[in-house]
Amino acid sequence: MTAASRIIAVVGPPSAGVSGLAAALADRLPDLAVVEALGTTAPDVVVVVASAVAPLADSDVDLIERAAACTDLVIAAVSKIDAHRGWRDVLAADRALVARRDERYRQVPWVGVAAAPDLGEPDVDELVDTLRACLAQPDLNQRNRLRAKAFEASLSRSRRAEQVRGHRSSRSADALAVRGGIQRARLTLLYFVRRRCAEIGADLRAEAAELPRGATARFGEGVRAAVADFAVEVDAAIGRAVDDVAGALALTPPVPLAAPPPPQLPLPRLSSRRLETRLMMVLGGGFGLGVALTLSRLTVQLGPGSDLIGLLVGGVVGLLLTIWVVGIRGVLHDRALMDRWVGEVTATLRTCAEETVARRLLDTEIAFSRELAARDAERRDPIGKSTVGTTDRPD
Repeated sequence: MTAASRIIAVVGPPSAGVSGLAAALADRLPDLAVVEALGTTAPDVVVVVASAVAPLADSDVDLIERAAACTDLVIAAVSKIDAHRGWRDVLAADRALVARRDERYRQVPWVGVAAAPDLGEPDVDELVDTLRACLAQPDLNQRNRLRAKAFEASLSRSRRAEQVRGHRSSRSADALAVRGGIQRARLTLLYFVRRRCAEIGADLRAEAAELPRGATARFGEGVRAAVADFAVEVDAAIGRAVDDVAGALALTPPVPLAAPPPPQLPLPRLSSRRLETRLMMVLGGGFGLGVALTLSRLTVQLGPGSDLIGLLVGGVVGLLLTIWVVGIRGVLHDRALMDRWVGEVTATLRTCAEETVARRLLDTEIAFSRELAARDAERRDPIGKSTVGTTDRPD
């Protein structure tokens, strides 16, 4: 690289005298290119200007780091030393502040300048001499190349890390969306199951309360038909909920398996009615006998020969009442038995339906997670082939 192609970049915070120092260096170093701002080409040396009015702030050091990211040679100058007698104290404070930020700045030369003094000529001799001495170093080009490569490698790693973090964030967001959608569907379906079980139980109990004599078999068939219809209803509700979640997340609903068979219902708990029947026959017989005696006494007053008629009429009426009482007690027994059975059926139906909802939604969540994993694998394929974590070696 020839001397004419050397680039000096003068940077610094506002009001530090960057423009004045750049003009003074351009006048003293006509064979070099002096610029005030960083361009597309990395400079050969960065001259950092700090005002002697006050020490640098942390934001000023950030500016220095950005300017010197691709250049190894950095020279610091404290300007306006003609107007501030305590500039050496400011220089020492700036030197310590910059050195604490990075080890590389411990070797940075610091000089005082007066680029545009109120009286006299500009005082930039020491800075000019330092620039020429540093630019004459034989390994300067190699150091700058290594610094630029290190910066590019660091920038590439940062971009890859951001890409990986963005991918992980997107994957986590997708997983949370799937989990949230499944949870909402589960709550909706469980509420549906409980509400429908309560409605079915109420309808069946109302029917059991009006059950006629000898209709328990027909009632049992009706209960089993209602359970089968409810199983189909639950399956359809789960399918709609899964489709809604899949549509909201742009996923493919899993192929539903064959509808499960209706749940096994408990059998009615039949109880022995022998003793109860005997008791009711005794009670009914006593009631019928009392009615028969009462009728016979009433018929005696009808005249001669009415005793026999009263006994016959009373006996028939008493027998009929006995049969009626025993029959009514049997009907009430059957109704109570069917009511208890409906309660057991409803509890079993709810438990089985909730298990079906939990199993189907768990299978759905697994299927959605697999689809998201496959989608993520395709999306991160360029990332998987990247060299995140590797270091670039200098030529």
